[in-house]
Amino acid sequence: MKIKTLTLSITAAIFLSAGSMPAFAADPSAKTVAKTTPAKSASKTSKKSVASTKTAAAVGVGGLVGVSSIAAVAAMSQTPELDELNKSCTKEITQGTLPKAEEVCAQALTLAEKTAPNSKPLATAISHQASLFAAQDKVQEAETGYKKALSMYESALNPNHLAVATALSQLAGFYFLHDRYAEAAPLYSRALVIDERALGSDHAEVAKDLYNLSTVNSLLGNYKDAEAQSQRCLKIREKILAANDPALARTLDRMGENFALQGRMDEALRVYGLAVKASEKAYGADAAETEAYKSKLASVQSQLSGTSATP
Repeated sequence: MKIKTLTLSITAAIFLSAGSMPAFAADPSAKTVAKTTPAKSASKTSKKSVASTKTAAAVGVGGLVGVSSIAAVAAMSQTPELDELNKSCTKEITQGTLPKAEEVCAQALTLAEKTAPNSKPLATAISHQASLFAAQDKVQEAETGYKKALSMYESALNPNHLAVATALSQLAGFYFLHDRYAEAAPLYSRALVIDERALGSDHAEVAKDLYNLSTVNSLLGNYKDAEAQSQRCLKIREKILAANDPALARTLDRMGENFALQGRMDEALRVYGLAVKASEKAYGADAAETEAYKSKLASVQSQLSGTSATP
C-alpha cells in the first residue's frame, strides 16, 4: 500500500547504568519533547523528526547533557585540584553557564597538561572541553576534541577499556547529531563489543549500545540489522528492568519506527500498541509521553484504514 504521511520521531532517552552517560548519543538521557514535521513519506518524516529531536536530546534546559560520562568511567587523578576543576567544568556545562564553563575547563586542561600528560585525567579534560565546544556550536573544534580524547584514552589505558567505549559513544553521538550516520555506526559497533566483553551480554550499557546502533542503522536503511538490534535491546531491558521502566516504551517505539520506515504497517501497529501499554505503566494513561505514543499509533491506524489521523 502507498504510505501516506506518518509523523514519527526517535524518542530520546538512554537507560543509564554505572554512571556512564555519553554527551551525545542516539539514545541520550535527556528528557525531551520530540518535535515532528509532516513529510511525504514515513522515511522522510522520520529523518526530519530525528533532526529536530537530536538537538533537544543533546541539550537540556540548563545546557549540554551528560558531559560527566568520561569522568564516571575513568579513574580520578591524584591531583584533588584537577578533580575539582573537572567536576566544576561538568557542572557549568550542564547548567548552561558557558562563559564560566569556558574558564573552568581551560583551567582544568592547563593543569592536566602540566601534571598528568597522556593520562586519563587529561583525556577527561579534553573530552569536557569538546563538550563545551559542542554546546557553543563550534563543530570542528568539538570533533577534534572528541577524537583527541578517544586517542588518549586508547594510549593511556588500552583499546578495550570501558572509558574507550564511552569515548567512542561520545564521538558517534556527535556524528549522529550532525547527520553523519555512516561514521557513527562503526563507532557504536566498537563500543558494543567493548561493553559486552567487559560487562556481559545482558548489561544495561549493552542495551544502550544496541539501541544506538539500531537507530543509526535504521536511518542508513539497514533495516534488518536495526530490527535485530532493537529486538535484542528489548529482550535485555525486559530481563533487567521493572515492568514500568520508561526505557521499555522507548525501545518499543524504536522498533515501531523501524517497521514503519519499511512500510510494514501491521507490525508497526502491533509494536506501537505495546509501546502505549508500556508508557501507561511507566507514566500513566494521561501523561504527555503516553499521548505521544497514542498519536503515533493513531497515525499508523489511519495509514491502514486509509483515513486521516486527527492532528
